[in-house]
Amino acid sequence: MTVKRFTGYRPNVPTETHNEDQRGHPDLPQYEGVVFSDGSCVLRWCTAVASWSVWESFEHAMRIHGHPEYGTRIEFHDGKLEL
Repeated sequence: MTVKRFTGYRPNVPTETHNEDQRGHPDLPQYEGVVFSDGSCVLRWCTAVASWSVWESFEHAMRIHGHPEYGTRIEFHDGKLEL
């Protein structure tokens, strides 16, 4: 596996549970990420209060931050990720 870069969009983050520091503009990326050759994954949050999170795998990161109810969409920039 080679390094894979991705961008995560979440256009429907609820305003009732997330303030302006915790969500970005619905049309802009909420996070950027990298899946390394060993399968580990890092997310770089693009919100007003930015942070990084490190995960054992992309699958684990998405189990926490995937949120289908937020309309999460992931765009890979280096080809499709094969799990």
